[in-house]
Amino acid sequence: MTDTELESVEAFRARARAWLAENMPRRDADDTRRRARSDEEGVRRARELQRRLFDGGFAGIRYPKEYGGQGLTVEHQRAFLEEAAGYELPQLFSVTHGILGPTLLDFGTEEQKRRHIPAMLRGEELWVQFLSEPSGGSDMAGVLTRATRDGDTFIVSGAKIWSTGAHISDYAMVLCRTDWDAPKHRGLSMLMMPIRSEGVTVRPIKLADGSAEFCEEFIDEVVLPADHIIGKQNDGWTVASRLLFHERNMVGGNSYNDHLPVGKAAADEDPLITLARDVGRTSDPAVRQLLGEAIVLSHLSAPTADRVNAGMRTGRIPGPGASLLKLLSSLSEYRRKEIALEIAGERAAIGNPDDGVSRVGVQWLVARTSTVAGGTNEMQRNQISERVLGLPREATPDKGIPFRQVQENAKALRRG
Repeated sequence: MTDTELESVEAFRARARAWLAENMPRRDADDTRRRARSDEEGVRRARELQRRLFDGGFAGIRYPKEYGGQGLTVEHQRAFLEEAAGYELPQLFSVTHGILGPTLLDFGTEEQKRRHIPAMLRGEELWVQFLSEPSGGSDMAGVLTRATRDGDTFIVSGAKIWSTGAHISDYAMVLCRTDWDAPKHRGLSMLMMPIRSEGVTVRPIKLADGSAEFCEEFIDEVVLPADHIIGKQNDGWTVASRLLFHERNMVGGNSYNDHLPVGKAAADEDPLITLARDVGRTSDPAVRQLLGEAIVLSHLSAPTADRVNAGMRTGRIPGPGASLLKLLSSLSEYRRKEIALEIAGERAAIGNPDDGVSRVGVQWLVARTSTVAGGTNEMQRNQISERVLGLPREATPDKGIPFRQVQENAKALRRG
C-alpha cells in the first residue's frame, strides 16, 4: 500500500479490534470523567493511555500524517469508536484533540503545528480554552483581558472563568483584547499561554455535586513571546469563531476527537435500562415509555451528524449549522438525565451515596451544565435562526463603536 492509498475501513476495523483487545483496558462502569479530572492519578493514567494509542497508530485518526496523525477519514474514525466501545479511553484529551488541536491546524504557524500537535497526540500536552470572563456573560466578544504588545512580547492581564480542566492542563488558548479603539469583534487576538507561567493563578470551582472540574483564572502581567499568537493580531474573533465551530462539532459527536464524546460512553446495555431494572420498574408502562424515548434520543446523534456534515460539505448548510449538533446533544443529554430522575424516584434523593441509583440524584444537580457549556442553548438557537435560517438578527447597539467608548468598558479601563 503506497502513501496515497488509504487502508480500507474494514481492514482498519479488524486491525483496531485486535489491537484494542491486546493493549487497552476494559472500561470500568463506575469510572466517571468528573472523577478523573480532579484526580492526579486519573490524569497520569490518561496520559499513559493516550501514549499507548499513539504508539499503536490509533491517535489522531483524522489528523494529517505530517503532524503525527493517521491521515484517515471520518469513516475510519467511526469504525474505531465502534470497536472501542467498552474499552477505557483517555477522555481527558477530548477537548485538546476535538477543539484546540483542530483550531491550531486551521490557524497555527507551521512551527506551532509541528511543535504542539504531535505532543497533543502523544498525551504530553493537555490544552484548555480561556474564553469566558466573570463580567462577560454570554457576550464572548466583550473580552476585557488585555494583551499589550511590547516589542517581541505581549503582556497579558485579566481574568477568565468556567475553564474546564484548567488545573490539570499545560496550555491555554486565551482570547485577549489587543486594540481598544476597534469595535469589540475587531480588536481581539488569540494567544497560546503555558498555564504554569509566572503570573497565572488557577482556582478550581467546587460544584453542587462535589466535583471541581471548572476553574477560574487570574492573569497578572504574564509575558508571552509575540510568536505565541494564533492567527493574526486583532483577528482573534475569526479564530474564536472557528474554535466554537469545532466545539459544537465535538459536543455533537462529530469532530476530530478519537474518544467517545463526553456523556456518550458506549455500554452493552443502555444505562437507563439498567437503572429501571435496579429499581424494579421494567414492567411499569410509564417507565417503558420513558425508556423508549431515551433510546430514540441516544440514536439520533449519528444520523443527524451525517446529515449536517453532508449539508456543510455541499454548501446546503452553512458552517454555523454545527449549532444544530450542539443543540441536539444538549437537549438529549438533559432529557436523559431528567428521565433517569423520573425512573429512580425517591431513591435518587434519599438512597446511599454509594448506590448507583442514588448517583442519579447527584448527576441531576449538574444536569444544566450540558445546556450551558460550549454556548447556551439560547445562543445555539440564535445561531441557527440568524445564520442558518437567515432570520433577522438581534439589535446590537454597540456594533461599530470603538470598544473603549462603550460605557462599561470605559469604566473597566479606568479601573485597570
